[in-house]
Parts: sequence; C-alpha cells; structure tokens
Amino acid sequence: MHGPDARNLLDSLDALTQAALLQGFHRRQVVEGELLGSPNGKRDSVFIVHGGRIRVFLAFEDKEYTLAFLEAGGIYSTHSRAYVQAVRASEVLMGDTSQMAATLRSLPSAAPAIIRVLGSTLDNCMRIIEDLAFRDVEGRLARFLDGMLVRKGRPHRHGLRLTLELNTEDIARLLGTSRQTVSSLLNRMAREGILSRPGRGVFDIHDVERLRARSQVSAG
Repeated sequence: MHGPDARNLLDSLDALTQAALLQGFHRRQVVEGELLGSPNGKRDSVFIVHGGRIRVFLAFEDKEYTLAFLEAGGIYSTHSRAYVQAVRASEVLMGDTSQMAATLRSLPSAAPAIIRVLGSTLDNCMRIIEDLAFRDVEGRLARFLDGMLVRKGRPHRHGLRLTLELNTEDIARLLGTSRQTVSSLLNRMAREGILSRPGRGVFDIHDVERLRARSQVSAG
C-alpha cells in the first residue's frame, strides 16, 4: 500500500542533480503564520519546502478553502492566486522563477521529478475542489481517509493502520468544514466499527469497504 511519495522532490533526485537544481536558491526561515505568497503579493518566486509545513489555501470573505499542505520536498510557485502560509515554523529554499526555468533548460533530467511533484499537488487540489462540489462532509472525510490509505496505509492486526501528521483542525481545513464536525463524524465511524483511533494522528481502519462506500455519499 505504501510506496515512495510522489510529492517529495528532493528525495527523487541524486546529490549532483540536487546541487545543480538549487544553485541560486537561498534558505529562508519562516515563522508560524507567516505568508510566503498571497493574491496581491509578489509573484516571481518558486520555493521548495526543506522542513515544516506550508498551507496553500483560497479565501473568500469569511471562508477559507485549503488546497494542500506542503511538507519536506514539496515545491510551489507564488504565481497562483492562493495564499501560501506556514502553519508551523518552517524552512524553505527560495529562488526566482526565471532562474529556475533557465536551470531546467540546462538540467532536463530534473524536469520529470518536478512534473511528478507538481502533478501530485494539482491532483490533490482537483480532488478537494471536486469533493467540495459533489460530496457532503461525511463523503469528503471518507474519501480523504481512503486516499491516504492508498499512500500511507500499513497492514495491522485489526485491518490497516494510517498515521498522519495532520491534526483534526488540519483535516477540517482540507475538507472545508469545522473541527467539531470532523470529530463528530470520526466518533460516529468509531461507534459503527469502521475505524478506531489508538493515538493522536493514528487511525486503524477495520472496514475499508464500508469506508469506501461512505466516500460515495453525494452532496445531493
């Protein structure tokens, strides 16, 4: 179930290619809550997450819609109209978009890895947008857990174990709902025997088929 994470750029490159790709990049320490990008901000930078967690989200009036959480090895550009914010103290490698483009022209071997990482992030964004449009909150939560099982699920004596670095608030942000709603739905799934939560960020999935059936619940 668990394989190499397609979203980790640096792990997919050898040391020489990494060094060539990162020429001209500089390390930047980012404090929790600091913005790296915004709809009206400067839009000529690209960054690679070296450590920590970065949130990419849209904001309309009093609502926020999280599109992705970027962790070590994730790459993103400030050219989008999204907000890019550190959700905890982080370190990023910052570079100019034009310089990155020039480097890739002379280093074509790095392009497939970058395309895979960006493609994975885009796929995740499209899943979230689709879920917001066509699934209710329970369906979104079930599909989120099912998708994470494909990437990170491990066999366990009572089914599959899923360990996440996301807390309930993070999951709620990804699903476009409240922390209380996510907690309530997880508790209901636990009562129904679909899953249990033996520790913080740890989910034991006992009935994958029922979980997947819940992921088909539509918004009506």
